[in-house]
Amino acid sequence: MRSVLISVIFASSLGACATVSMVSSEAVVETGLTSEQSSLRQVSEAYTDLAERKNWVSKSDGLLGFARVLMDGVSGNDAAPELQYLEDLQADGMSRNQQVMRLGEDIDSAAHGLNVATMEAEKLYGSEATARSLRADLVSYESALVTAKKARRTFVQTLSGFEQEELVGVSTSLAAFDTSIKGASDAADKLADYAADRKSIEATS
Repeated sequence: MRSVLISVIFASSLGACATVSMVSSEAVVETGLTSEQSSLRQVSEAYTDLAERKNWVSKSDGLLGFARVLMDGVSGNDAAPELQYLEDLQADGMSRNQQVMRLGEDIDSAAHGLNVATMEAEKLYGSEATARSLRADLVSYESALVTAKKARRTFVQTLSGFEQEELVGVSTSLAAFDTSIKGASDAADKLADYAADRKSIEATS
């Protein structure tokens, strides 16, 4: 039955992922004021733009909205993005099988985009980037991570409208996405630690 697969999906919950690290309001301001965008910031912003255009998530409220997400875990515009996403699937006139295929493709795309951002984040470990720049990079990267977690909720809620036998292969895509989210959480924690180390070095030099 459908409930069996959905139970498995929810068992691999976002709560198992590392919590998005808190950053200072100073870092949020720095991200908004930095004129030169690093590769990580470009990739992270492109990821969120893609998720919003495909209605995996609701449109954000910008930097202040992101700060509220870090504080409260949910944004004011995030009421039910899965409804819009499902409407989009059904509006295209696709069969239920085609809808499931589209779902799987979107989940794979969401995982791939986050993996690209994570690779950019990992390039900063051991770099000579300043603490100020690293903090700005971290804010942007964590924004992409929040987007990924919101997208996962949308996908899971949409999947709940299908029967188990219709979802062959999609659970594998979702598990891979969960792995991407866990890897991004770990990478964000490491980047936060490295930014703190750089700040200490700069303070004593």
